[in-house]
Amino acid sequence: MNSKIVLVVGPSGAGKDTLLRYAKEKLNENFSFVKRYITREADVNESNYYIDEYAFEILRHNGYFASSWNAHGNFYGIPKRFIKNGVNIISISRARIKDFENLYKDVYTLNISIPKEKLKERLIARGRESSKEIEQRLNRSYEKIQCNKLIEFDNSSPIDESKEKFLELLKSIEND
Repeated sequence: MNSKIVLVVGPSGAGKDTLLRYAKEKLNENFSFVKRYITREADVNESNYYIDEYAFEILRHNGYFASSWNAHGNFYGIPKRFIKNGVNIISISRARIKDFENLYKDVYTLNISIPKEKLKERLIARGRESSKEIEQRLNRSYEKIQCNKLIEFDNSSPIDESKEKFLELLKSIEND
């Protein structure tokens, strides 16, 4: 299989889903936007498959996922069968990067970031978490990402500019 894996990571609220939605609209069939299984209903910004915890555990136990993790009280999983030829774009937890690097040869990690104040504004506007939970998120310290091919992407430009830069970046990975 001739696959490239692009792992999109970054704090919740950094704009990953907005960038991914735009890229999905604009890119051709050489790009596959891999959906996740999640044990919570997707919100309006996401396109994932809901699965209950019992079914999730059965699938995990039987090796269905290339990677799975627990974050913020929910379980997330990427099925192996969703990986296609071409460029596979996957939004994941930064703690699961090595799962993909152990399974696939050509893996890129895109770290999406924005300044803390903008992140706070976005988290408040999203309304998914309490003020205390938002403060806990903002006060987390992140260790340097350990991966083979890291690309930093600052998403603090005006959104239309960021979307175009994100498209250019994905196209450059396709041609790498």
